[in-house]
Amino acid sequence: MKKDKPIIDKSSNTSMGVSAARMRMKGYFQFSMIAIAFVLVFSVIYYIAKRNDPRSQIDYSKSQLIQYMQPADDAPVVIYETNLGTFKAVLFPEQAPQWCAEYTELVNSGYYDGTSVFAVQDGVYFMGGSKSADGTDTDDTDKTEIEAELHQDLWPFYGAVIAYGNRTSLTNPQVQSGTRSIFVGSIEFTDEIIQQLDEYSNNVKLNEAFKTHGGVPNFSQQYTIFAQVYDGEDVYAKVLSAEVVRPEESKEDGKTVEADLSPKEPIKFERVSISTYGENRRDEFFTEKPSEE
Repeated sequence: MKKDKPIIDKSSNTSMGVSAARMRMKGYFQFSMIAIAFVLVFSVIYYIAKRNDPRSQIDYSKSQLIQYMQPADDAPVVIYETNLGTFKAVLFPEQAPQWCAEYTELVNSGYYDGTSVFAVQDGVYFMGGSKSADGTDTDDTDKTEIEAELHQDLWPFYGAVIAYGNRTSLTNPQVQSGTRSIFVGSIEFTDEIIQQLDEYSNNVKLNEAFKTHGGVPNFSQQYTIFAQVYDGEDVYAKVLSAEVVRPEESKEDGKTVEADLSPKEPIKFERVSISTYGENRRDEFFTEKPSEE
């Protein structure tokens, strides 16, 4: 396979339901610091599983960093008003049309107003958009899921927003788009991880973007990425660093007590709304220019 294939890790994919999301993501990050060392093995499995899928023919060497290119004034923006403050993200309806249409409809219906952030892995990600505080389904949970929309120009950099649902099958590494979202933070890019990144992928532009902006490379090309946070980073960072009930598994009276990544203090999306970039400009965030090719 080509060296510039996306960096992926299948260790997080299970057949568990969405209601087990917190435990699944907890388990993922127990693997994430070591899994990148096995990226090549996983990517070979990925290639075998996807060899007949047209998406496996995407030329990732031509990826553009559109998450850092200034949007048009009429580009849709989602505004997350939380009890810790407000942050904003630009949507990518051209690259993820089905999920952006579904998400916009949900937002405009008020579905996300009052929903919860239900899991936080310190600095690495938080999960939100749940009708319950612990991420489990309720009678009001919208269980709509859409096939993953993967795109060569969308990557899990810091601030990327991912649609998170169920895995479609044991042979398909992609995870369907669902109504809960993963808000991406960053792993620590140690010298060892940087070396592995460079050795695996010769796409210098993508590698440097991960090193510069941060992110979670092992999420690459597994999930629908549909938005990028560009404003309110101080609030976003506050959520990413929120104290949780029990960050690690522990022993009490000789019994194992599972980690609990739910925030100690409730974090709510008090209101989520759709606007446009022209009404919510912050041009200094966007540093990339479109390719002239």
